[in-house]
Amino acid sequence: MDFTRKAKWTFVLVTILFSLVQLSSANHTSINDTSIEMIHVGLILDAQSWVGKIVDSCISMAISDFYSRNCHYQTKLVVHTRDSGGDPLLLLSQALVLLENFKLDAIIVAENSAGVKILAELGSRVKIPIISLFAAGLSLSSFEYPHLIQIGEDESSRAKAIAAIVEAFSWRSVILIYEDNDSARPILSSMTGFRLDQHVALLTSSTDEEIVEQLMKLMSLQMTVYVVHMSPILASRLFLNAKQLGMLTQGYAWITTDMITNFMNSMDPSVFESMQGVVGFKPHIPASKELRRFAIRWRSKNLNENKNLEEMEMNVYGIWSYDMVWAVATAAERVMTRHPHILHQETRLNMNFTTIRSSESGLVFMDEILQSRFKGISGGFQLTNGRLIPKEIEIVNVFKGDRIIGYWNPENGIASIMKEENHTETNSTSSSKLEGVIWPGGTMNIPKGWSLRGKRLRIGVPVTNQFRELISVVHDPQTNDIIVTGFCVDVFKEAVQSLDYEVHYDFIPFEDANGRMAGSYDDLILQNYDAVVGDITIISRRFAYVDFTLPFTDLGIGVVVPKIDNDIWVFLKPLCGDLWITVGAFFIFTGVVIWFIERPINEEFQGSPSEQIGMIFWYSFSTLVFSHKKPLSNLSKFVVIIWVFVVLIITSSYTATLASMLTVKQIQLSSRDNDAWGSSDISNFTFETRRRRANHSPEEYADALRRGSKNGGASSIIDEIPNLKVFLAKYPSDYTMIKSKAITGGFGFVFPKRSPLVQDISSAIMRLREEKRLEMMENKWFNSESSFTTLDPESNPNRLNIHSFGGLFLVTGISSISALGVCLFQKRQSIKIHLNSSLDSLKGYFNVKIIGRQKERS
Repeated sequence: MDFTRKAKWTFVLVTILFSLVQLSSANHTSINDTSIEMIHVGLILDAQSWVGKIVDSCISMAISDFYSRNCHYQTKLVVHTRDSGGDPLLLLSQALVLLENFKLDAIIVAENSAGVKILAELGSRVKIPIISLFAAGLSLSSFEYPHLIQIGEDESSRAKAIAAIVEAFSWRSVILIYEDNDSARPILSSMTGFRLDQHVALLTSSTDEEIVEQLMKLMSLQMTVYVVHMSPILASRLFLNAKQLGMLTQGYAWITTDMITNFMNSMDPSVFESMQGVVGFKPHIPASKELRRFAIRWRSKNLNENKNLEEMEMNVYGIWSYDMVWAVATAAERVMTRHPHILHQETRLNMNFTTIRSSESGLVFMDEILQSRFKGISGGFQLTNGRLIPKEIEIVNVFKGDRIIGYWNPENGIASIMKEENHTETNSTSSSKLEGVIWPGGTMNIPKGWSLRGKRLRIGVPVTNQFRELISVVHDPQTNDIIVTGFCVDVFKEAVQSLDYEVHYDFIPFEDANGRMAGSYDDLILQNYDAVVGDITIISRRFAYVDFTLPFTDLGIGVVVPKIDNDIWVFLKPLCGDLWITVGAFFIFTGVVIWFIERPINEEFQGSPSEQIGMIFWYSFSTLVFSHKKPLSNLSKFVVIIWVFVVLIITSSYTATLASMLTVKQIQLSSRDNDAWGSSDISNFTFETRRRRANHSPEEYADALRRGSKNGGASSIIDEIPNLKVFLAKYPSDYTMIKSKAITGGFGFVFPKRSPLVQDISSAIMRLREEKRLEMMENKWFNSESSFTTLDPESNPNRLNIHSFGGLFLVTGISSISALGVCLFQKRQSIKIHLNSSLDSLKGYFNVKIIGRQKERS
């Protein structure tokens, strides 16, 4: 009985004690909950969009992960989510509702619309951070909107990356297809660094028929490189229709911005299949264990909780929103630690139609977020000027998946996927740094960027048969065929044949019903031809209407005159008077020196005075033709060697100068003799004095020059150098070109403005010139194997004067004087020896006489 009573009391005491412990624990928990400061954050998104669903789930996981790791923090984010339905007005309305009902410390916007700009204005009013998960264009700068934080690429970076790809593959121009809304339209003004040939705007509400209509217009153009910048939903419809039209086949190139590429793995399989061969950009997120674990958890969580996300893949917006929540939560805790009194303060702002609540901690909160530095699942998290910009952009190629083929960053340009190469090769846009791209149609051949699409080009040709060697149009009466020949035609055919693709064309004569040319050259190039081939002069004013290739002929115009020479004393002109006198003096001086040295020992230099004088002149002048006789004295040989060398130099120079003077005709176009004829295509270009008569053939030119200006002809012909080459090839011995000026650009082929063939044909012309095939064609048509020189009478060869040969005369003078001095010294020594010998003989004679007399005396 006692035991039972004791047991009951023991049970009661234990029960009471347990209850007290539970009550104490509950009170403690309640105290802790009330000590945590709630940080209210608004989240506005389009709940039905891919971005909205992914961002919502990632933010939820970020809050859960952050506070499970930091359970001791005194602050906690409370997210109030609102659906904007993608409507900018509803976006603003939801923001105002949130501000009216809650003391918000920040607003996160997961939309890229015009409403973001309005919210940025609102954020400046209420002084709280507005965090946009999209870079909403160039206009929303941190200077204009200091409370705005943006994530992602701006339009400038997108345009620079596109320009790098365009340059890497040597495309001349591209076509931009963009969505006509506030989020995509700003890229249009940022497309610099390359030529934007055309741009097409599509509305979100555009029907498939309207999209097909726009694509059909693009197909009629020759450009085949397209840049697409629009929402994934509109891009899906665009690529499906482009695939049906055959615009994703070989020869085309499609480039997508991150607006599309970021969601490529979440698109419908049929859309993804239609995008095979596309090259796109998307932010580079470094691989890490944390990112891989998060992606696995995110997929597992959403497969179980949200069937709508089953086929979606994690993208950069979800990753960035996850890290941004960590940055906001960390900043909130720092504000609580450093400025605890601010979080409890709030103000009310009276708007026109409502009263909104605003936190006093907005400015401090914004500063703390901007100073955030940590390593998140996206890599190093750091805001620059209120924007989180990816440090590197991936260049991906869609082919049975999206594979990375390279990277791009603003500092180094295009970089290889092998990171170690980036340190040595910088500022490069070479396609060699990219992995092999598989283009639409499954080919690895780089698209040219344009296509003729099997079109036969209509080539206009002038019908002027004055210079048939340049261009000739003949109608065959039997076959009714049009035969077009000439140097210009041959060059065009050779240039087209050298291209690495086929070009089909037909020559169309520019003629009227009578077979005559239907207008001027200006009329010809303005016709609706795909190109014009002929003797078309490259003139600056024509570039306003057409494009020219590089010239395939000589530049400029020249003057042709008859070869005449009335000066019978022209042979004296090469040498000036002082040089003639000096040369003659040295001839005589050298002859005298040789005579003086040779006369004592050489019988040919002996004889009567007249014979000796004749020998002096004959010997010195015979050196002109090197017919002089061999001297006997070594001193004479020395003098002759030096003199013959001098004579060789003088005669060679004389011959060259005389030949030049005989070639250059001294004809001055005086005011009374200035009647010149010329070509019809250089009417805007003249020399100082000329009167032009147009449309003449080489035969008419020759007849006019033979008659002369006094007999109704012409004293000279002014025409373009190619025409003069044809004329001089027919009359090489009678006429010559004495003057030229490079005041025209030569002959070139004409193409419509922005024709892609211009560069290729120009390159082909340069190859023909470098390989001397152009010269061979000139020789064929102009018979110009002989030298063709253009000489200006104002630049006649200078006459030779004594200063030209001063050194030679000094050398031969010194050598002759030295030889003469040595000869005189030798003669003096000889005379001295002879005198000594004579004195010795006399002494011996007298000694003998003296001795004989002494003997007689004795």
